[in-house]
Amino acid sequence: MTRINSKYVALNKPQAAFTLLEVLIAVAIMAIVVTGAYLAFGDSRSGELKNHAYKLLGQLQIAQEESIIRGVEFGLRVEEDGYHFMIYNNEKWQPLEDHQVLTEQKFDKPFALYVNVQGQESLLKNAEPDQTDSKETLDNNQQIAETEKKKLKTPQVFMLSSGEINEFQLTVGLDLSEGRFYRIVGNYLGELKISRIPIEGHYRSDWDKDLEEN
Repeated sequence: MTRINSKYVALNKPQAAFTLLEVLIAVAIMAIVVTGAYLAFGDSRSGELKNHAYKLLGQLQIAQEESIIRGVEFGLRVEEDGYHFMIYNNEKWQPLEDHQVLTEQKFDKPFALYVNVQGQESLLKNAEPDQTDSKETLDNNQQIAETEKKKLKTPQVFMLSSGEINEFQLTVGLDLSEGRFYRIVGNYLGELKISRIPIEGHYRSDWDKDLEEN
């Protein structure tokens, strides 16, 4: 009889259930995990932005030093989605190829670049293209289009074998409504500087924004 009662009691033992407090704790933990994942993603993006900016600064410094050592002229061509280095050869700017460090870089959105060199004359211009043969095959409009196309391929930033560079303000930023960017500045003395912390603002419209020293 005792065994029957114990078995009866075991079969009718109430099942454990989640209390309201346990449910609230579980929801809170999930919220913390989601928030942490979001912040981790944001930090990853910030870290990648910093890497892009400082890598470009390092490449500029290497190009500047190598131009002096080798006695050649280097240039940097900046596009919104990336950049590449160029070399001045036979009075023409040509893409720099087969270099181990000064390689072409392409950015994925939302990373983007902008360079400002307004009010400056080009330190080195392309020689006028030889059109003796093209005149026979191209009409005047095509010649103009080809000439303009060649002009667009010249660099905006110059690193001369004399150690000089042209003045520029280059921004590497996030193309977002609430973006931020790093700014690289160069002057005629060959000095290169970068903002130590990201600047709040848009990389294209706020490139000249003042940054208070921290």
